[in-house]
Amino acid sequence: MDFDRKIYFGDYRCTNLKKLAAYIEELNETIEPLFDAHPLFKGEYALDYYEYLSRCELNSEPIEPKKVFEYIAPLYSNLPDWRNPGTMINVIPAVNLVSAATSSVTQMFNPNFAQDTYSGNLTLAELESVKYLSQIIGWDWEKSCGVFTFGGTGTNMYATKLALCNADAESGKYGAVKGRYFTLTSKNGHPTHYQICDWLGIGSDSCIEIECNPDGRINVSEVKRVIRENIEVGRTFLGYNMTGGSTNELIVDPIKEIYDLNDEIVKDYDLPYKPMIHVDSVLGWIFLFFRYYDFEKNPNDYPDDVLKRIKSMYDHVFEFKYADTLGVDFHKTGFCPYITSAFVVKDRSKFFNLNPSTSIDLKDMKYGDYNPFYTSLEYSRTGVGPMAALTCLKSLGTNSFCKLVGDLVLATHIFRKRLKDNPHVFMLSDGSEGFATLFLLVPPRYGKLTYSTVFSLTDGQTKEIKDYNTRYGKFVLRECIERKTNFLFTSSRSYTLPGTDIKIGAIKAYPFSIFLTEENAEVLAKEVGESIQRFTDQDGDQACTRDEYFVDMTTAGKK
Repeated sequence: MDFDRKIYFGDYRCTNLKKLAAYIEELNETIEPLFDAHPLFKGEYALDYYEYLSRCELNSEPIEPKKVFEYIAPLYSNLPDWRNPGTMINVIPAVNLVSAATSSVTQMFNPNFAQDTYSGNLTLAELESVKYLSQIIGWDWEKSCGVFTFGGTGTNMYATKLALCNADAESGKYGAVKGRYFTLTSKNGHPTHYQICDWLGIGSDSCIEIECNPDGRINVSEVKRVIRENIEVGRTFLGYNMTGGSTNELIVDPIKEIYDLNDEIVKDYDLPYKPMIHVDSVLGWIFLFFRYYDFEKNPNDYPDDVLKRIKSMYDHVFEFKYADTLGVDFHKTGFCPYITSAFVVKDRSKFFNLNPSTSIDLKDMKYGDYNPFYTSLEYSRTGVGPMAALTCLKSLGTNSFCKLVGDLVLATHIFRKRLKDNPHVFMLSDGSEGFATLFLLVPPRYGKLTYSTVFSLTDGQTKEIKDYNTRYGKFVLRECIERKTNFLFTSSRSYTLPGTDIKIGAIKAYPFSIFLTEENAEVLAKEVGESIQRFTDQDGDQACTRDEYFVDMTTAGKK
């Protein structure tokens, strides 16, 4: 029995964009009742996955679109709304609607970015986006290249694979040698730095974690010692996976110092190759746009203390130009939909170590010559990332990126300042240049905590404070679900004070909505203060019983 195919696939004699728009509008009407301008869409967290799946049955006959939309609409319940100023549970941005529209249309035509002949001229979006990224980094765009891939894990995997090929050209053909290689990351580095070494077969232990200075940046003297120690026992040094903006404090490692040290190591050991420097800058890259900001004239009129923070971050990311490769997440700090990650390489000839025979000079490239599948991990590659990134870059421009980021820094500064005045709060991120606001809710019997008293806490006291903050995190979630408050953030039991091994835990508030203004930062801080008082009065006795609703991804999988 046949069915009307045009309902589901459109008509090949037209673009069908009007039909797509009509379906989006119909789905919107179905989902609309779940939305009420709150951090969370309506719904309940009491969901039993097994019970739900036990009721699911796949239909044998087609279902009309309206009925399908009615069926899937409940799946949008409990969804966080990243545009809402009160949604502060992770670094996930509001999506640029122009990018979202482009992404939807791109998906409908289903280009495969493995090569240009499968994608028409759409692959130019990747080349153009990489050019702009190279320029804001400070690289020569005619010599650089890049590829969009499956998230920050993908960018780190490309970096490590490239470093392996660079140090051992035959590894791709004959395989990695057990225990032979080593690479370095900082204690504040992302867990994927170890995981990709596991996935690439060189072993997670080959990724050596280096202690950080009290400011959270990698200890370069220790880097030097570890490199020398390992090279002198015969191990092959692949390179460095540096932090270009940590999730919590937005810490950036000293890239220029690492660059200088790398030259020293190559010279001292007469290495036939130069170990590669990768910067995992999926968060911090956004401050590269301040290359175009006039800090003297300060056209956005930021207060001196806020301008100083922005300038300090730009001075750190300015050193990215000394790196060999960079990871960029537009879906984190670039206001794009998932997944929009780019891996960018300073020297395109190094990138083609992945497949040397396919290298072609950019100046010689014509339509039919752009074949990323020769060097990319994926043979099937979506065009959504490059199209979303280019659309966002062109629609906003450099000045708007600076304005959005600067305003977030300003609003975060105000939010912290007001929160710090609360007698129950010990601010952990007061001097942080990051977006995240980290603080401890202090049990009343401890009085006012200071850093010196934190260092003198016993293990039992540290656990008591962690438990107290975990209860408050659950209390916040319950009140948000019940619509008693208009904000939502999370607690973490694993948070460790930078430069120490003290796992004190923390409340993590990521104020990352582009609609977070100075005014509603004040309002939110006041509402948080009222919430803290209610919790303190009842000591969290009626908090949720569920251990975790939002997993702390910043330390998951960390050794």
